[in-house]
Amino acid sequence: MGKVKALLALLIIFGGIYIGWKLIPPYFHNYEFQDELDEIARHNSYTHNSDEDIRATVIKQASTLDIALKEEQIIVSRNVDGMGISVHYQIHVDMLVHPVDLSFTANSMNKRPY
Repeated sequence: MGKVKALLALLIIFGGIYIGWKLIPPYFHNYEFQDELDEIARHNSYTHNSDEDIRATVIKQASTLDIALKEEQIIVSRNVDGMGISVHYQIHVDMLVHPVDLSFTANSMNKRPY
């Protein structure tokens, strides 16, 4: 009976390590992407780049973090106070037993100081 408990404990430990190995990187990449999005919004609040140029920049930065985006997933809004960028995307994670789709929303709003 002791061998079964030890084997079960090892299985649980390795299962937890495997789940963490698969699920932590998408959350970390989302955190990095949020920082990049803040930087893009801050930079483009003071330029006259078109919304399409901003979307292209967001897609380029996302691809460096293994995040695949389409232009329609990126919402660029401008008002008198500044600029906002919102991105909603999903990451598919293949697990041994059951694949998981993680949904993320990254928002950035840069307000101009007056």
